[in-house]
Amino acid sequence: MDLKQLEYIVAIEQYGNVTEAASRLFVTPSALNQQLLKLEKELNLLLFTRGRRQMIPTKAGRIYLDTAKQMLNMRQITYAQLQDLSGHLVGTYQIGLSFEHGSDMFARIYPSFNKIYPGVQMRCVQLLVPDMLERLESRQLDIAFILTGDCTKLQSVEYIPLSEENLLLGLPVNHPVVKSLYGDNPPPYPACTFDLNLVRSDDFAFALSRSTMRRDLIDPIFQKAGIAPNIIIESSFNNFLEQLASQGICNAVIPQSRIRNFKDIAWFYLPGHPRFQFGAAYQKNYRLNQAQQAFIQLAKEDAMRHMNFPPPEC
Repeated sequence: MDLKQLEYIVAIEQYGNVTEAASRLFVTPSALNQQLLKLEKELNLLLFTRGRRQMIPTKAGRIYLDTAKQMLNMRQITYAQLQDLSGHLVGTYQIGLSFEHGSDMFARIYPSFNKIYPGVQMRCVQLLVPDMLERLESRQLDIAFILTGDCTKLQSVEYIPLSEENLLLGLPVNHPVVKSLYGDNPPPYPACTFDLNLVRSDDFAFALSRSTMRRDLIDPIFQKAGIAPNIIIESSFNNFLEQLASQGICNAVIPQSRIRNFKDIAWFYLPGHPRFQFGAAYQKNYRLNQAQQAFIQLAKEDAMRHMNFPPPEC
């Protein structure tokens, strides 16, 4: 079996059609279709049932795919073991980074990592967590550094927690609620749990609707309070959300590690004290080599310094 051909067939199953799979593999649809037709001719069996929008594996296709995935896993595990035995670690790895948390972490630790493993290259891409999980499954990423509000949902990957922090609500200091609580002197630290009914009719800036922060934490909190927030802006950039609150444009919800401004914004813990994790994820049955393990350890040390906060005591 040609290993490249195995990757092609697995990608067709993953994305459901030749066009999408070809796009992800950076080949033309016609070239990928020819590979599939060639294989089916050699086997004298159809591997997929062709539908208008989706290709579904046949019984023969399922047998082939199961074996293909095992062989690809065996190749990865073997190469990782051989690299560790040789002590000559070289290679290029595809790394997924969450916006801000992942990218800032990478910028801080890569110089140290590169001194220890100069032969190892990391090719990085910033993505939302759902997209990173999809790319892990399709083998387009080796490791992804993700944010999650509920790690029990990550059943399809191996997951290593690196740090944990709180999600906070920020109100402009000139907000009537802030004035009534603190006058002109809000505290330079998060205050205890806030009653969302006090801001029921306000404007808000949140993370993107597809993000895990929205899906796992923010939206459920407001739904539980019976509030449909008026969201005027969505963004993956927390510093932008903070700027909006500091200018009095709207309220914002951002992670505690991203807070920089206590002068123009009053911060509050949200009901239920929602917390979320920053962690490393990789495909099940994937074997991390020595260099990858070292990189994750550096990431953990950095995350504990910069992105780890205890739960509120109030």
